[in-house]
Order: sequence, then structure tokens, then C-alpha cells
Amino acid sequence: MTTPSPHHLYIAEDDAAMAGLLAELARKCGFVVDHFADGHTALSALTREPPDALLADIQMPGMNGLELIEKSAEICPGLPVVIITGFATVPDVQRAFRAGAMDLITKPFDNEDVRLALKRIVRQLARERRMESLSQRLAMLEHGKATPVVNSRAMQDVMSLIDKIADLDTPVLLSGETGTGKGVLAQAIHSTSARRNGPWFSVNCGALAESVIESELFGHERGAFTGADSRKRGILELAHTGTLFLDEINSASAAVQTRLLEFVQERSLRRVGGSQSIQVDVRLVIASNQELGDLVKQGRFREDLWYRLNVFPLQLPPLRERRDDIIPLAERFVLTTARQLGCAAPSFSDECEALLQRYSWPGNVRQLENVMHRAVVLADDSLIEKQHLPPECLEGTNPASAPSHNWDADASLQQVEARWIQHMIERCNGNKSEAARRLGIDVSTLHRKLRS
Repeated sequence: MTTPSPHHLYIAEDDAAMAGLLAELARKCGFVVDHFADGHTALSALTREPPDALLADIQMPGMNGLELIEKSAEICPGLPVVIITGFATVPDVQRAFRAGAMDLITKPFDNEDVRLALKRIVRQLARERRMESLSQRLAMLEHGKATPVVNSRAMQDVMSLIDKIADLDTPVLLSGETGTGKGVLAQAIHSTSARRNGPWFSVNCGALAESVIESELFGHERGAFTGADSRKRGILELAHTGTLFLDEINSASAAVQTRLLEFVQERSLRRVGGSQSIQVDVRLVIASNQELGDLVKQGRFREDLWYRLNVFPLQLPPLRERRDDIIPLAERFVLTTARQLGCAAPSFSDECEALLQRYSWPGNVRQLENVMHRAVVLADDSLIEKQHLPPECLEGTNPASAPSHNWDADASLQQVEARWIQHMIERCNGNKSEAARRLGIDVSTLHRKLRS
């Protein structure tokens, strides 16, 4: 993974000692700094090579800071600007914010005030960089193709397993809660496999009527049933040399399960109403929103089919266990929604980010997508704030934020520990280092416990 280049900050300040102090604080925040003693030289440099941010004093010889930021707004619209002054008047402050200043610091200042202002700029620039990178990645994707977000350790572990089995022809069984993104993961398996240039098909077994799904998957011969006026090739035939994703396989009828077992064993099929055996080369990726092993015990799923499909099981973790993926996923959904609506993609306020990371997301990625669509519609300007989120996402309404400590009488020590670790991570807004500190363990121990 490449390290992002540092942000470039221009400081326009005629007091050399003050400029030196500001530059030192900025470098500690990760900026590369250039200093200019007046507005004219700063504007000239800004015209030649625009920086990532500008920190300007209002009172300077020649061109003052207000004129500088007004002219810089014409050259670099949206440039983050912080104004520093010891002689602020109400008209000056109003003029500065109209020109686009995001912060104003008065002299004499506390170093911490400057650090906080610079950190706000860093967060804004990091968001913009992530959104730009995401926009480029989305533009490179083929229409309708999605890719998983893998910032979290849990998803990195899943993708590591996918890399090992992508080129195999064995079936993959995906399990996990509803809305965790099993369809996206299935598509990632196809796109990283040797079959990537072959066809890709996806069928939701739960969305098709029992009378339809058999014909859709296996095709039918003319006259096989009422309305079958011509021969039809099924999706399994059409997916030859490619991948077929069967979602909600737990909804498949007994008849379809029997036909699927025959196909998996023989690598061949017969159309409905036909007698000819057709050889088909298809890699199956299967998903279930119910535990198939439990359905087997209940007699609702064929045990022999389950053994055939359960060659390589993959458990997709819920979003609450992938805290590092929440903001990147939210940004992706904001960008795609903004494109659909034909508007600019807003960013998040710091409070909004904290709320998104704190919430438990019982509906997982699908719920996050819906919440972001709503937020983009409600946001009137370039910022998504607390009031644009639904009530359940707001602080104090999240049931996971205040867990009960009345453990079940037969709960194991491991279960109690796992629950408390998850609670502490949520209390720390997903910051595992802080959670480990509060738990009294080191970060490597925390990661080991999370993996187990």
C-alpha cells in the first residue's frame, strides 16, 4: 500500500517569529510548509503551484489577508483557509467567511487552537482525497460491477482467503447476516478468478416463484408445460465457462435442490421436459441468510447437497465488526447517490462521522446505503450533518451503546469477554488502540481476541 503524499500548506505572515511558530505546529500535523512574508508573493506562488491549504494573517503590508483569500478563492475554489488576526472586526470576520475561510484564530493564540484548526483541515483534505480516489476507482469499474471495501482487518482476512481459492473450480458457500454484501463478495470472487472474462450471472432463489425457478435455472424444451412455446436455455447453460451466484439458496424447493445436486455431481443438466444431458462448465458461488447446517437438521435442506456445496465456506462479518469499513462504504454510497441525482457529493461533519461509526447497523451494509441515500437528498449544502441522519443513528438511541450486563446464567467466560470487548470498541468509536488501553491489554492481544 503506497503512503499518501503530505499535504502542502502556505503560510502568509509578515512576523517572522510568528510564522516560524505556525510552521512548526503545521509540520507536527503532517504538513509540508512554505512561508511568505506578504500577500503578493503568496498569491504569486499560489497561482504557479496551488497548495492544499492556506493560513493567512489579515494585517500584512501591500495585499492584506482578506484580499489574498478573496483572490485565492477565484484561483483555487474550495481551498481550505484559516485566518489569523489580532485586529478582527465584525465586518472583517464576515468578509473572511464569505470568501471561504473555515476558521479564524485571534492573536495571542493558544497553540492548541492552531493545532485543532490544522487537524480540521487535515480531516477535510483526507476526506477529499478519499472521495477523489473512490471516484477514480468507480469510473474504472465496468457498469454494474462492485468491489468490496476492505479497510478492516476482518475483510482483509476474507479477501486473503478469496485470493487463495479464486482460481479453483470448487463451490464457495457464503454465509452471514442479511445485508452484509454477499453479492458483492461473490462478484469479487468471479472478477479475480480465471473465469473473469466468462459470463457472470446472479439469481436470487428467494425472489422467484417455485414454478419459475426450475425453468430459469435449467431451461425448458418446447411444450414442457403450458406456455412453453419454444425451447429456452437456462441460466446454467448461459453461464458456461463463467460463474453463477445463487443467493438465498435456503429458499430453493426440494425439486430444485435435487436438480442442483445432480448438476454439481455430474457437471451436466437436463432442460425441463428434455431427456438430453448437456455438459456445462460453471463455477457456483452460493449464499444463504440462514445456517444451512441447521436447515439440514430440520429436514428442510438436502444433506447430500449441503456437503457438495460446503466445500469452501466463507463467513462474511457484520458491519458492526468492520468499523474501519463504515466511513469508506458511506463515502462510496454518497458518491454513487450524488451521481444518480446529478448533484455534488457532500462530505461528513466530524459529529456525523462519529455517529456513523458508533451505530451498530443491524441492517448492515444495505441499511448504511439507504441511510446515505436519504442523507444526500436531505443535505442542502456540501456537508452531511447530524440532522440528516435518521433517529436510530443518533447518540442515545443506539441499543448497542448501553449493553445490559445481566449475563445469561450459562454464559461462558469467552462469551462475556467477547461481548465486553465489542462494547468497549463501540464506546471508543471503533478506535481499537483506545479500546485496548481501556481494557488494559495491548493492541496485538486485542486483535488476536477479535480474530478468535
